[in-house]
Amino acid sequence: MVKGKLYKVAHNWLLPHSTSGFWSSCGPVLYLGEDVIERDDGVRVVNHAVLVKGERRIVDSSFLKFFEPLTKA
Repeated sequence: MVKGKLYKVAHNWLLPHSTSGFWSSCGPVLYLGEDVIERDDGVRVVNHAVLVKGERRIVDSSFLKFFEPLTKA
């Protein structure tokens, strides 16, 4: 994933059922980059921020497999 690039949601049939309604019809997704949480116990949690439908959403690394580049270049 490249920060600032547009992606589309692919493999809709594999989306988690609880969120498939939103993601299957969301349109283009702008990748904003990593969203890191450093906990008090020293654990570093790396999530990812995207902008979709004008809203900032946080997804974990396992969700990145659903994003494909919007245009091939």
